[in-house]
Amino acid sequence: MQARSIEAWRRAEAAARGGAAAARAAFEGLLAEPELELPARLRLSALDLGQGALRDATAQVLAAARLPESEPGLVLELARRLFDLGEVQAGLECLRRPVLAAARDPGVHATAGRMLSDLSFYDLALERLEHAQRLGLREPRLDYAIGLARMYCGALDPAEESLEACLRADPDFLPAARLLSTLRRQTPERNHVDRLRASLARLGEGHVFAPLAHYALFKELDDLGDTDAAWRHLEQGMRARRAQLAYDEQAEVALFEALEQLPFGEVPAAPPEPGMPAPVFVVGMPRSGTTLLERMLAAHPAVADAGELRDFTCQLRWCADLLGGPHPDAALVRAAAGIDLRLLGTRYLEHTTWRAQGRERYIDKLPANFLVAGLIAAALPQARIVYMTRAPMDSCFSNLKALFADAYPHSYAQEEMARHYLRYRALMAHYERRFPGRILEVRYEALVTDPESQARRVLDFCGLPWSDEVLGEGARTGMVGTASTVQVREPIHRRYLGQWRPYASQLMPMRAILDTHETE
Repeated sequence: MQARSIEAWRRAEAAARGGAAAARAAFEGLLAEPELELPARLRLSALDLGQGALRDATAQVLAAARLPESEPGLVLELARRLFDLGEVQAGLECLRRPVLAAARDPGVHATAGRMLSDLSFYDLALERLEHAQRLGLREPRLDYAIGLARMYCGALDPAEESLEACLRADPDFLPAARLLSTLRRQTPERNHVDRLRASLARLGEGHVFAPLAHYALFKELDDLGDTDAAWRHLEQGMRARRAQLAYDEQAEVALFEALEQLPFGEVPAAPPEPGMPAPVFVVGMPRSGTTLLERMLAAHPAVADAGELRDFTCQLRWCADLLGGPHPDAALVRAAAGIDLRLLGTRYLEHTTWRAQGRERYIDKLPANFLVAGLIAAALPQARIVYMTRAPMDSCFSNLKALFADAYPHSYAQEEMARHYLRYRALMAHYERRFPGRILEVRYEALVTDPESQARRVLDFCGLPWSDEVLGEGARTGMVGTASTVQVREPIHRRYLGQWRPYASQLMPMRAILDTHETE
């Protein structure tokens, strides 16, 4: 950067200390400077976000994305801001810039790889992370990131090698230890129980990693058939994880009530526009079979697997011009009552159809989209919504024994889990009444017992012809960016039916709540 530009930037920084209005004037004054326009727009977008102006912030970063830039750090910052604002395609274009590809600093590639991993582009992430390693970066966290990406890409043996390398350098990095527990079924001859217990003893119950140790020990001891010891660790893990979270059940109740009060009436299904791919939303509780159905459908030659997308809620926030997190809340839902539904549908399609890769349909498989299924039906008449259900106890238990990253905070206490499940079923019943014929329910038990008949139902609902490929032969391959990545690679089986029963006595608090409202 030229000395003149450096001095101009310093003057703007000094002026910005006078408050938001002064900062805006200072950075707007730099937009005519070619070397400074991109960083100035990034600062202006941050000012917009600080004032709650989501649309203006998005416009600033999109304008910045059209500018050239030779500084890798600024390109990475721009990409991150684009991703944060839901402009995923533009963010990916940033990361493809030659200035990043040519960078000799391994940290540049590691940062890009971690960004891509956060967005579930694990195949692209793996290329960047392994390149960082080839350039000489050696650190346990990089080995862990590579192991994580390899796991989601289906390279389980190489993933295990990377995770073990991480633990050799940092034996108490329990995120890696927990992943190792999930890679395969543990046996008496091959398990990590002693290592996990030793690590937990060194770190102590108050450590942030303690829940990871308990969940890993539950999984391994459950594999080994020691259900009493396994349950003790699951109970401790749930309690420790719940203490780390700020779950507000009353806020969730308010969200569900607001969703049921949305004024949108019945919107009949419409055929896809000629030449335009149409989305298929697969929704439901996590661990209810959504990934299994997604993998079956994605094997159809006319269907692309887009993964778990945040785009619908992100574009809902843009239409409401309301800042917030990646999950819907009551304030957003109340604001949604006044939005332009056609605009919401158009923006969703503009931000996702590139993922169809030229095919007729693409799957948006974010389980939590069940919350906004009514808005999806109202805004996207051409969309198809497939709703996976599973027996209540199996569904709730599978959530209890999963340790989620930043979602589903209700899943760490039996009573909270059961009450959330009942709210979810009531909301979906409400949507089915409001939008008859728009939502197809598929039961997990029927899918694993008679996969062909259920696959035919779903394909017919989606307007697609039969293809034998959806049943497949043997295990699934390829990238699977969800918590079920290991299990879904197995051939279709019934082994997970009734998986809660070995813990029936310990699960009585949850079952008592579920049994008062519905039976299996």
